[in-house]
Amino acid sequence: MRKSTALGLAAIALGSISVRLSPLWSFVYWGSDTGEYFSILRTLVRTGHVSTPYYGWGITYPYFPGMFFVQAGLADLGGLDVSTVLNLLVPILGALAVGPMFLLAARIVTEDRFALFAAALLAGANPHVYTTSHAAPATLGDLLAVTCLLLFVRLRSDRRAIIPLLLVSGSLVVTHHLSLYFLLVMVVGAIVVRGLARPWQGGAGTRREIAFAFVLAVGTFAFWFGYATPFRDTILPSVNIQPWWALILAFPIGVAILAGIIFARRRIPWRYRPRYPNLRRPAAGYVVGLAAISVLGLVTVVVAVPGTTFQESPTTLLFFVPLVALLPFSASGRKFLDFCRDGADVTAWLIALLLSAALGIVVAPQVLIPYRHMEYVLVPLAIFAGVGFFRLLDLAGLRGRSRSAALAACGLLLVGTAITSIPPPSAFAGWHEGTVPQALDPAYWARDYASGLVATDHHGSSTVFGYGGINATWDRTRAPFLVNIPGDPLNGLGSIDSPSGVKNATYVWIDRDMKAGVRLGPFEPAVPMPPDVVRKFDGSPFVKVFDNGYAQLYWIAWSCTTAC
Repeated sequence: MRKSTALGLAAIALGSISVRLSPLWSFVYWGSDTGEYFSILRTLVRTGHVSTPYYGWGITYPYFPGMFFVQAGLADLGGLDVSTVLNLLVPILGALAVGPMFLLAARIVTEDRFALFAAALLAGANPHVYTTSHAAPATLGDLLAVTCLLLFVRLRSDRRAIIPLLLVSGSLVVTHHLSLYFLLVMVVGAIVVRGLARPWQGGAGTRREIAFAFVLAVGTFAFWFGYATPFRDTILPSVNIQPWWALILAFPIGVAILAGIIFARRRIPWRYRPRYPNLRRPAAGYVVGLAAISVLGLVTVVVAVPGTTFQESPTTLLFFVPLVALLPFSASGRKFLDFCRDGADVTAWLIALLLSAALGIVVAPQVLIPYRHMEYVLVPLAIFAGVGFFRLLDLAGLRGRSRSAALAACGLLLVGTAITSIPPPSAFAGWHEGTVPQALDPAYWARDYASGLVATDHHGSSTVFGYGGINATWDRTRAPFLVNIPGDPLNGLGSIDSPSGVKNATYVWIDRDMKAGVRLGPFEPAVPMPPDVVRKFDGSPFVKVFDNGYAQLYWIAWSCTTAC
């Protein structure tokens, strides 16, 4: 690696870290589930194990403990407190995904300038930054998955890659289920697309890839069905088809069918032979790509974000302008990858992810989560875009000042993606991910003086559960915050099927951010509390026991009526 390339990659890595840690300038914690992670990590550090009986929203977290083991190890070896490790370690690891991203792109396209562009785009692109800025299992899962892709591409020509590949993929199995799924889909997709593009030869490299895909699939399903029972029993059945296991069964059947097609393909001598594009084709590709992304943005405003019930506002799209200006270069560069030895893999990853997202929209929006695919779709798109941008400059014959101006404009757009990568809550259907210091006061008060069940929204539940140690309702009740039935102020506060069991709420938590938008399920918008609902907590049977200006806690006098 040349010194200039190393310096460029170091600058990208520092920028990647900076943008993912930037929310900590405004918040003491970042992420709507941070309280849950804090609770699990604190227990692991204190007791040395992760308890599987768990009363938080993310009931599968204890069964995918990889992230917590990494954090606890640093806390133990480095002598750091839990809060510091929680805030810093995982987002920094997520930011370092630009490293394997650069190496992956450099191995495929063989030019550092393309790889630096791909790494820089991943460093600042909102779908990747927003997800990996949280201290969440998905953040570490992203780093592990991209590293696995790098090792998988290397496996074809170097059998020594199998040991680190198995170690990293094994770590991913116990860290994050969705990242693992994306890796499995991309690995299988690469094998299938290359088998269809040309008659299968069955070389040693291909056999190693198939063996790894088999081990990965068996390990994945064995872990999901044999150990992570809450994931098997509560998450996987959340699909729109019955029986729910038909979707799981369709995977091996589909793979078997594709294997048969690839085997039969050997009898067809035709193979895909690409033509090198002239200037017109990549230029037209940029226009088509820009139009496609614009249509997708229009759908999120007019209809809804695919797989959810919330719509984006037109002003929200302004935060995506730099990214929208850069991503269409991927349509310009895709054809050039056909001339790279491993270029078909990148196309296969994109096809596999897009098909998975479409499947998620139709039958499993809460399991395959369509919008979460964008985090991984960016990997092939970034490689395509890096090639497309520079090949357009080359084919257009830009030299001297014209080329410098184009490079400067591209650099400004890349910086713009980083600046706009974490927009305000209004850009994400009102979801407020940050925890302010004032939110910890009622949680600590509840820890010392409260008991029972606290009724509040998702973020409030994460705070009081994680930092206060009190059971909460999460998204299990919504009527108390959104509906006011005269004469029945306790509507929705009794017999709540909370993660800790069916019970009556004993306290209600209301805070400033809840009044602006009650955050319940992750697939729906945050809805402002109606004024009459806010006012009802000032009367019987609610007794205000804590108020610091930001949040209020109300004790529920169940023995009292509205006449009290």
